[in-house]
Order: sequence, then C-alpha cells, then structure tokens
Amino acid sequence: MLWFYWRRVRLSVLIAGVALGSIAVLVIVAGAVSPETGSYVPRKTLASRASSAHLRTAGQAPATSIRRGVTLMAAAVAACNTVSYTGVQMVAWWGAGDSTAYMIGVWHKSGEPEVSDGARDGAGDPALTPIGRSGTPRAGHATAGVLSVSPWMFSLLRANFLIEYSGAGTAAGRVARIVEVRRHDGSLAARYWLDSVTGLPLRREMFDEGGNLVNEGAFINLSVGQPAPGPAPSQAAQAWSADAARMAALPSLRQEGWPLPARVDGDMSLVGVSRDQAKSGVVVDASYSDGLSVVSVFMQRGQLVGALPGWRAAQVRGLPVYSSEPDHRSLAWSADGVVYTVISDAPPASVDLIVAQLPHDRDLGLWQRVGRGLERIASWFNPFG
Repeated sequence: MLWFYWRRVRLSVLIAGVALGSIAVLVIVAGAVSPETGSYVPRKTLASRASSAHLRTAGQAPATSIRRGVTLMAAAVAACNTVSYTGVQMVAWWGAGDSTAYMIGVWHKSGEPEVSDGARDGAGDPALTPIGRSGTPRAGHATAGVLSVSPWMFSLLRANFLIEYSGAGTAAGRVARIVEVRRHDGSLAARYWLDSVTGLPLRREMFDEGGNLVNEGAFINLSVGQPAPGPAPSQAAQAWSADAARMAALPSLRQEGWPLPARVDGDMSLVGVSRDQAKSGVVVDASYSDGLSVVSVFMQRGQLVGALPGWRAAQVRGLPVYSSEPDHRSLAWSADGVVYTVISDAPPASVDLIVAQLPHDRDLGLWQRVGRGLERIASWFNPFG
C-alpha cells in the first residue's frame, strides 16, 4: 500500500525538491553578491564620455602614435630626475557621493628625490593619515607629489598599459603634449599633459573602467630652474621613492609574519616596503603600483575597537571596514591582531580588489550568509529600492 501511494506522489516530491534546491542556490549566490559601499557618484567629463563611447584594442592604435607616446613618457621620466623645479600641485578626488581637493607643495633638485609637504584638504585641514593602535589617525606621513614619474613606474606602465600620443594642449599656462594611457581593452585609464619645453608632467587625469574621471592632479604654480626664494619644506616633508633601499627590509618582515605578497589583484606589484617605529609600535608601510596608481598598505599590531572619529562603518565586497570621511579614499580594519589601513589614488574598483585580497575575519556562518542572501533577493524585487 505504501509503495502504491509513493508512486503517485513521487513526481510532486521531486518537483518540490528541485524548487527548494533552486531557491537555496539563489539565496547563497545572492549572499555572495557584495553590496556597494556607497552611492558612488564619479565625475564624468565630455572627454571621458567621448573616450568611453568607443573602446579600441591595442592593435588598432597607430604605431607612430604609440612610438611617440612612449618616447614622450621616457623624456618625462628623465625630466623628473634632471630638471629642478618648485611648485604647488592641486589634487582632486571624486569618491562615494562627495569630492575632496587638497594642495601639495613640491621641491626638486636635479638628481635628487622630489620632496613634498603640506598636504591639505579644501578647508585647510591636514589630509587623513594611517590609523594607529589607539584608533586615531597617525601623524607624520607625507604624500609624494602625484605627478612625478620614476623609472620603475614607467616600466610598470609599459607592461600594464598602452601609451600613445594624443595631441597638443596647455596646462599650468604652458604649452604641453598630451599622452593617453589605455588599458588593453582600449579604454582610457589616464591622460598626461607633458611640458613641451622641459618634458615635466604638468597635469594628470585618471579614469575608471567606465570612463569616469576619478582623480586629477595638476600644477597650479610652477617655477622651473633653481628654487626661487620662498617657503622651504618643513621638517615633516618627506621624499618617497621605491628603490633597493625600500626593499631591503622585505625578507625580515616576511619572517616576522607580516603579509607582504609580491603581487596583488589589479596588476599591482610590490614596489617598496619599510618599517617605522611609532610610539604605539612598529608600523609597516607596503606600497603597490601598476605604474599609474600607488596603493599604500599600512600594518600595525593591534585591534580596532568601537567607532573611529572621522570614519564610518562600510563594506567592501561584503567585508566590514571603516571608510574615511568625506572622500572614502582610506579604508581601515583589523584582522588576526593587525590593523590595516589602505590609502590609494587608484579607482575604487581596483582598491576593492586589493582590500578583499588582504586578511579579514571572514567566518560569517551559514545562517548569516543565508540571511544576507535573503536581503539581497528582497532588494531585487523591491520596486522602491
């Protein structure tokens, strides 16, 4: 008798089982879809819209434009080393629903590293710096001028992008030659204005993969030649360069257990690492670059506890972090007894890849993943969301 009833209902049971299994898979997949960290509203210029309207492959770029673009960038690298100059650079960043701008004073003597000082936001306040063990921003970290191009940057730039000459223009009141940097799919990644006389980079725009302008740096004041009388760098000014000296500490730091991979997602290579002794302990500074952007990863033993002044709770690919206000260029979190702070001028999507690759406390549990998946499914069908 039981076999008779089972034969009658087994088709219904099978259909119900398949339906439940499909729902379960949908829930898990939805839970894996990371929510956006914020209402990202990048800036889109007429030039960026035009460039993103038609993507080109590397083979479609004229060979003469590529040769000239590479030659001009090589000359810019030489100029950044041999030309003496002083000036003020403006840096603007468009982040999650807001934008910020600050100014940097730069000084350079022929044959020496560029020195930068006085990173200030639009209100004249110091730019945000890495978080210390106490959960407060650390002081004493200077940012190098964003326009200088070093030999190692040029090498990575040629490996990861296509460089081509675009035409003539002006920047900082000087005649310039424009060089475009494109990804291998043809999309515009950056645009440089190079001084036609000295070869120095005068202006740079950076774009995300959607053609949105996310970062811009430009000289608003520039004096070429021996430094003119005027304000000198403060004692806090620092020179940043990735060379053999900045890699010397790598073997010992790895032996001590610091996570320092040679490469991270987004074609970013480790170009410099250093160890600093702060009052709250050792701070490790690892720098990664694709030749265009630089991502600084600061690590310090400790744990973030509670809210951080000037920071808000956020998520990157479903992972909890703290995001700096208002530009969201800095992200911080702690995992396995280490506080991580990531500061970058790279597009947000590139930064998210790197943040997700670094250590996190990822064990959410099955029911937390299912709950997150149900929330995502509900958002798909919410006509007001």
